[in-house]
Amino acid sequence: MKKLLCSCLLTWICLPSLGQTPSSLAALNPTAKNEAASSTAALPSQPREVAVSRATPAQRYVCNTGFTKKQCEEGMSVLRKAIGNYPVAELGEWTWILVRSQDWKDILLARGLDPDSPAFTYHEKRQTFIEEALVMPAPIRARELLLTWHMNMSDLLDLAVRHELGHALCKEANEQNADRVARLLKRGKTIGRACP
Repeated sequence: MKKLLCSCLLTWICLPSLGQTPSSLAALNPTAKNEAASSTAALPSQPREVAVSRATPAQRYVCNTGFTKKQCEEGMSVLRKAIGNYPVAELGEWTWILVRSQDWKDILLARGLDPDSPAFTYHEKRQTFIEEALVMPAPIRARELLLTWHMNMSDLLDLAVRHELGHALCKEANEQNADRVARLLKRGKTIGRACP
């Protein structure tokens, strides 16, 4: 399987700068451009909380604006199921944020990031952002992601979750380490010494 996905360290609300260079999720995708820039623009609006998983009480699930309550609950149901396959309790308090696909590209492009990156993690805020197309029907965007990543949305969601967990569990932005952790998680291995 191709090396994929990375953490894009972004702010959620109007920070002047992160003090680091974010990288796009596509950094490990050989067909994607490697772009990076500092983050200065705000995301469209605050997310709103809809549901909290009972299985891992420290995990919060929220949707950015634009989703109906029903859409948000349906998307979060799919996301919680995908996340539930992995040791998310080890993260402690963590927020998973679903962002509409129609907003996704603008958010990433405003920061100079690759818009074909379907997930990113901002470790300092303990947040992972997931694009809507990974969990809900978004035919046009799903086709774009299929052409870029060469896998269906279910497999891409699983890979995105595993890879972002690699960043989150290891508390670092190194793509190779996150990719190694993603492979270990796929094989059902414990993270242990995989983190530097």
